[in-house]
Amino acid sequence: MPLRRTLWIVLGSAAVLAAGAAIAVAWWLPTDEELAQRASAAATEALGVPVVVGRLQWALWPQPAVVLEDVRTEQAEPITARRIAVQARWAQLLGQRRVALTQLTLESATVPQMSLSGLQVQSDGDTANAAPSLPLGLQLAEVPVEHAAWTDVRWVTRRGRALAYNGDVDFAPQWRPRRGAIERAGAAPMPARLEIERKAPDQDLWTARVTAGGSTEAGELRLQQEGEMYRITGTVDFKGVDVVGLLSAFERKSVVAGKARGRTQLVAEGTDLAKAARSLQTRTRFTVERARLLTFDLERAVKSAGQEHRGTTQLDSLTGTVQTQGDPQGTIVRYGNLKATSGALTATGEAVVQDGQVSGNVAVDLVDGVLGVPLQFSGPMSDPRLSLPPAAAAGAAVGTVIAPGVGTVLGARIGETLRRVFGGDEADE
Repeated sequence: MPLRRTLWIVLGSAAVLAAGAAIAVAWWLPTDEELAQRASAAATEALGVPVVVGRLQWALWPQPAVVLEDVRTEQAEPITARRIAVQARWAQLLGQRRVALTQLTLESATVPQMSLSGLQVQSDGDTANAAPSLPLGLQLAEVPVEHAAWTDVRWVTRRGRALAYNGDVDFAPQWRPRRGAIERAGAAPMPARLEIERKAPDQDLWTARVTAGGSTEAGELRLQQEGEMYRITGTVDFKGVDVVGLLSAFERKSVVAGKARGRTQLVAEGTDLAKAARSLQTRTRFTVERARLLTFDLERAVKSAGQEHRGTTQLDSLTGTVQTQGDPQGTIVRYGNLKATSGALTATGEAVVQDGQVSGNVAVDLVDGVLGVPLQFSGPMSDPRLSLPPAAAAGAAVGTVIAPGVGTVLGARIGETLRRVFGGDEADE
């Protein structure tokens, strides 16, 4: 038999066998649509809400890879992702039967804060700590995800404000980050970015670099675990932070302009890292030299007994503390020990902000602690109402009869003082 004919027979037989094998594999393997439906069902069971996967693609060469597109939850405000891609490594799959994702990528996602509360992820008992069951006897590797990255992930607040973030993280065993970074996407003109790096493989201690308000400062993060409880603490000292630039990076308008210095401390606790993040509390002591109030005229407020206050005030200094605390109804921000000085004027006060509403009080003194008028404010952050407390208003009226001008503010202070001494706080009545 001629060599050429033999070669054609061999090649032809191989082609027929390959075609038959391909047909058999195609017949046995599910289609992309079927895999997308299976992924939707698995995600629905895991999250407790209906999940739709628009498209699923997979590949086995050169490395196993899966791409999910147009993923969304079926909620009033759906959680969405335009693209989720994962890559694995053949060596661990075949040699050790362990699953390790070398790369996890999330692109163009929307995460409404309100929708997270609708998820029903199992998190109690041993199920929360157990590794997920995998098919074919596979197990998770010591580092299940080696590198994760996300771009244009938009966090939507309860009030509908959408803020986009980019970032990436490299993981060590037990989900400890070796390094990581997160930044506000498109923040201008001043970037806002957090970078962390683990100090040593056997230490749950990270250095942190915080860039915000035109300043970059170094801090420290620490993770402690006692039984099933995680505790995260951190500290950063800062100086020269432009307050307007800092808040504008998060699309918020500042009521104060100036450069701030101080210290921020944070603490978070929970039975898992997700719960710890939700319990995050911060406390910041700050000083702003040569600050300027952008929407409040102290002198005008004093002269009008709180009836007029729009304008600006140049301050010699502004000091105080800010505390934040997570809450189902929105983050609570408490301002305390506030003290502002402007020439002969001194103002002290406190305030609470939640869900776009503010309430608090301020005492404006003509001579530090000697002659002044108390004011109350409440309402939306964009346009709070300013008024005298009832007892202070009565005192101001009496003071005006005795001596116009000075008598008004002196009477207001006396009236408010008498109410506090003999009448108690209005909230307790």
